Amino acid sequence: MTTLPETTETCAVCAKPIAGDRGVAHLYHQGRAFTLCCPMCIEMFQRAPERFARGDQRQTLMEQLVEEMKWRNG
Repeated sequence: MTTLPETTETCAVCAKPIAGDRGVAHLYHQGRAFTLCCPMCIEMFQRAPERFARGDQRQTLMEQLVEEMKWRNG
């Protein structure tokens, strides 16, 4: 029996590698599916889906959104 190689995706927000189906979410934006690894990344994606869909620099964008969340919640 042949085993298929496990596909590795990355989180659309933090770029963390995701192997298999370990607790991931898939959100859709403009007909495209985006893989997200945790509740925080889901929230971040929902705050700026257009920017993540464009592939803006993830780390810089994530830092900006975290600062925005601190300001609003603090």
